[in-house]
Amino acid sequence: MVEQDLIGAYFESNGFLVRQATIATLATTKKKLNPLPVLAVMNPRATSNDLALNTRLYSADLAKIRFASVAILGWGNSSFSPASLSSDAQLIKFFKQEIDGARIKECFSTKSEWSDAGIGDSLRILVVPALPSSTERLTKLYQMFEGLEVDGVLTLRSILENLLRQSQPAKSYEGREVLQLLRLVKAYGLSKDPQLEIFQDD
Repeated sequence: MVEQDLIGAYFESNGFLVRQATIATLATTKKKLNPLPVLAVMNPRATSNDLALNTRLYSADLAKIRFASVAILGWGNSSFSPASLSSDAQLIKFFKQEIDGARIKECFSTKSEWSDAGIGDSLRILVVPALPSSTERLTKLYQMFEGLEVDGVLTLRSILENLLRQSQPAKSYEGREVLQLLRLVKAYGLSKDPQLEIFQDD
């Protein structure tokens, strides 16, 4: 899944150690939702998780995270469509279809060997394609996430923006395909910092 590679590169680029987490098969539900891929990430420079973090996370918050399980709800493993990016109503419908208590519980049900080694409790972070722009709808969505014991939410846009900021056209990222691709996008002038203005008109 492309998003999984992007998110792994994102955490690695920000100083984290990243591992694929192993999760059990999701119990059968009426919705028959597939389990989400989960990454276990650890920040060697942080001594503990900051439990006062807001639900909405940004790249600046990464320095306050020691250890987290990161579940990925992306374009490739959900019903998300481009139309949802410009419609809060579509986004809310998307989350109602894709966010299920059993699905979220299953994602964060296993502990990594890092937490077993005494590193501490793992934050439960969910990566989503986008969030509503309406304050009222966003507040209700955060309340839903908190009710499911999700500690924080990152958007794919924030992740892409951070990776584009870090990518350098003159630098080679051999063996790291995602960063190499973003380097090429930047080298050919197809993106501009910091707004992700991709494929500008000539």
